[in-house]
Amino acid sequence: MDILPMLTWTTQHLPDRVAQSIRETVPDPRVLSDWQVSQIAQAVAATVEEAARLDRPRQRRREWMLLIVGLIAGALLSIPVGIWVNSIT
Repeated sequence: MDILPMLTWTTQHLPDRVAQSIRETVPDPRVLSDWQVSQIAQAVAATVEEAARLDRPRQRRREWMLLIVGLIAGALLSIPVGIWVNSIT
């Protein structure tokens, strides 16, 4: 799964969703102004983007490890299967 579309979605929509959630939780504009809600939403979106950016190398390492393990397991499994096929023919 490519993370770029997810990051683009986060950049475009997360601040709006967070602002909407905050406004639903605190509907009175005297408690939190629209500017404050917008600033909180931007801060949350920046935190989420930074966490996603930090997790990207870990995800790539995991994908490479799974690829290598899969190739090794496939090679190790193909040897006995080949021997078995040769023995029954």
